[in-house]
Amino acid sequence: MSATYQIAIIGSGPAGLSAAARAAELDRAVGASYPRHILLEGFGEHAKTIQRYQKGKHVMDEPGYLDLRSDLAFAAGTREAILGEWLQGIDRTGLNIRYNAEVAAVSGTR
Repeated sequence: MSATYQIAIIGSGPAGLSAAARAAELDRAVGASYPRHILLEGFGEHAKTIQRYQKGKHVMDEPGYLDLRSDLAFAAGTREAILGEWLQGIDRTGLNIRYNAEVAAVSGTR
């Protein structure tokens, strides 16, 4: 079964999560009956880079000012606190994520 999406986001790091949360918000705003976005992550969990940090590592929220446009929280904290907050945000915002989905190529027309 294949699906067509209006927005495909590659990678579930901070930028990908934020973009997907915003896309999910827009889906709700227009009353979409199905997700019009998909977040593709090649790893089995969100935020692969931060998942691989040592336990207790402090993660910064740089740059100091970000014009956030999503419902996902972004703040400095420990690796575990940030990953936990993002996981709660993923559940709360209803992101359409496909894990273990490596992207080999992107093609098409705009």
